[in-house]
Amino acid sequence: MIKKGLLLIALLLSSSFVLGQKKYSELTKEDYLNDFDILINIIKKQHPNPFRTISEKDLDAKVAEIRKKLEENPSYANFLLSNPIPLIHDAHSSLSTDSTVFEDFTKETSFFPINTIVYDGKVFVNQHNPTIPVGSIITKVNDVKSEDYLKRINVTTDGSIEADDAKDFSFYVSLMSPEQEYKITYLDSLNAVESKEATLKAVNYARNYYNVQKAILPVDIISYSYGIYGQKVNDDTYCLTIKTFAFSEEFAYQKLSSFFEKINEEGVKNLIIDIRGNGGGYLSNIPLFYSFISQEKVFKNNYRYATKVIDINVRENLIDASGRQYSDMDIKNMNNFMFQRYDKSEVEGDEYYYGNNRLDESYVENYPRDRYFFEGNTMLLIDNNTVSAAAYFASLFKENKRGIIIGQETRTCSNFTTASWFINYKLPNTQTIVDLPRSEVFFNNSISTEKGCRGVLPDYTVDEKAFYRSILNEEDPELTFALDLLKRQAQNEEQ
Repeated sequence: MIKKGLLLIALLLSSSFVLGQKKYSELTKEDYLNDFDILINIIKKQHPNPFRTISEKDLDAKVAEIRKKLEENPSYANFLLSNPIPLIHDAHSSLSTDSTVFEDFTKETSFFPINTIVYDGKVFVNQHNPTIPVGSIITKVNDVKSEDYLKRINVTTDGSIEADDAKDFSFYVSLMSPEQEYKITYLDSLNAVESKEATLKAVNYARNYYNVQKAILPVDIISYSYGIYGQKVNDDTYCLTIKTFAFSEEFAYQKLSSFFEKINEEGVKNLIIDIRGNGGGYLSNIPLFYSFISQEKVFKNNYRYATKVIDINVRENLIDASGRQYSDMDIKNMNNFMFQRYDKSEVEGDEYYYGNNRLDESYVENYPRDRYFFEGNTMLLIDNNTVSAAAYFASLFKENKRGIIIGQETRTCSNFTTASWFINYKLPNTQTIVDLPRSEVFFNNSISTEKGCRGVLPDYTVDEKAFYRSILNEEDPELTFALDLLKRQAQNEEQ
């Protein structure tokens, strides 16, 4: 996955223009290929377990194929499209564009003119516009099938997970086909048989950004501002939306305790917890959040860190959060930190170093339920953008049979993922930031060496008809499904 410097996703690291940095217009074929080769070296030598899901031989073959295409058509857009990180199937590893380079790029390219959303393999129009009706299914762009575009969009996922609905169709079509106008073939309703066509002019970055802000889905935008946001849905039901688990324990507890004290005082029967789009956070926070809904007085909170790469093997281009190059002393201190907190396995044939007690001093295996716990009916909403620590929360929820799960498979695995501390490299020419985790983490102390894994799977998924109705009615599809299910449950209890 590419994290754009300005578009949709905030840049992980603040980048400043430094003397000697190349401008976007000065980047050459050799620059792109050199950065690509450096990136491959970093992945192979510094990722904690790069060959879990793909052999080195297969990785080399696919990398050679991607590199050849970049060599044949060297451009900044193709460099971004040539991102090899999805090949190792690690949802935590990523690229972030340099804000200055990306801004210059956006001023010289064109963008797809309509905001879209992908669901169940179809591309829906997700914005009011004067030409193509909302909810229309785009089947072709410039005579290329939408499904062919989608196949070329690589999303970073763990294991064998396919997170097609996390794909940003409009942005990637802009990278793949930066035209001055787009011939769009579409069906104007879900049941339509006859295709229609419209030719629209491309838009600039400013208009593209506007289109993103005017998207119909997701409906719940306010929760992104608060991080943790609770609201009353009806007399019997509240919804608690959690967009991140990265808050301090003190702040999180203050928000959660106030919310749960309130709903318990009001005698609320149903609680819908929404962790769609939650990018994770502190793993140690997960049992704190779960303690407010645990049905057991004490529940198990088991996870274990492990890595196959304890040293900093690639020193060049390693930077800190401010963009400063690490010194030899900095790297020595980083290595010492890891050796103090990871111990080599004593089992023959086991290549892992395992985290010891110094690694996570906040770890509590037998976690007590909170005094404000909620014991009513609870549902959980997840999607393809539920990742990292959020997937562990979903895993706890499912393992303890706490309630019904609605939505889509999480983008990280239900039994392990990568996590812990992250390191960053700045590619010398494009200034792109490479973000890599330093460790894997196994949930429930289950050390898995299997190549494939699946995310947390929902009990119910919204079908495309219900999703289509939600776009037309400007309603939240999963929340609407959950409320309908609660209504049916209540009716069955009355009978």
